[in-house]
Parts: sequence; C-alpha cells; structure tokens
Amino acid sequence: MKMRLLGIAVIGIVLASGCSKERKVSFKTYPVKVTITQKGQPLADADVRLHPLDANARGAQGKTDSSGVAVMKTFGEGGAIAEGAMAGKYKVLVSKVLVPKTPEGADYDKLQAEQATADPYASAPKPLLPPKYNNWQETPFECEVKEGGPNEFSFDIPE
Repeated sequence: MKMRLLGIAVIGIVLASGCSKERKVSFKTYPVKVTITQKGQPLADADVRLHPLDANARGAQGKTDSSGVAVMKTFGEGGAIAEGAMAGKYKVLVSKVLVPKTPEGADYDKLQAEQATADPYASAPKPLLPPKYNNWQETPFECEVKEGGPNEFSFDIPE
C-alpha cells in the first residue's frame, strides 16, 4: 500500500512539474496593437486576426476592448503564446458575431430543441459585419509589422 501511494505521489510531482514549465516560442515577435472602428466609433468585442502573406510566418490574433483596441498574440508549438506578431506583411481580418443568450436558469438542451423545431437557425451566431472583412482575399485591410515598430494600426469599417 505504501509503495502504491509513493508511486502516485511521484507521478503527481512529475505531472505538476511538467505543467508548470514556461512555454516559449521559437520565433521572434514584436508588439502589435490594432484599432478597429466602425463608422468612426470603437468596435468592441471584435475578433481580429493577422493573416500572413509570407508562407513562413504565423498568424496572430486578438480581441478588441471597449476602445476598439486589440493586442495581438501569436501561438507557437505546444500551446506557447507570444505577445505580438512576427515581422512581415499581413491581411487584417475582422469579425464580430451576435451569439443568442440563453435565459438565466433555462434548460439549455430543452431550449435548443424548441428553437430547432421553430427555427433551426435561431441559435446560430449571426455575423454583425459584412463577410468581406473576415476573408483574407477580400479584406481591404493590410499592415506590415516591422522590427523597429511602432506597430500600431487603425482601420475603419465604413458600413
């Protein structure tokens, strides 16, 4: 019994130490902020992605805050996250969807079943921006992240 407990303790220590390692990326990133407005007003809660035009680069992403600013992050191997984006040219993609909320205390499965019979698309997220802004081939927004910075970009969605 003591050996079994000792084995479990050793496994727990090994797992805990493996999970606490700081994950680092193998590439260099530079701080990037992207400000998104719609008709001149800050666009909050929008997803912003940088789609690299260089095949060797990685994309970056962020979410706008109440002032329309997204701080970009790049994901690396093994779940590592780096602040900023790699140097290079990008298409800037912006999307925002309205996700219908479930009333507090409601049975989610029952509500979904009822909505599906009435309107199968009622619970689907609804895009709030024209789709061209979320398509790397159609978006008019581009930026270039440079080693020397400053890498602060602003874009306005006029519609």
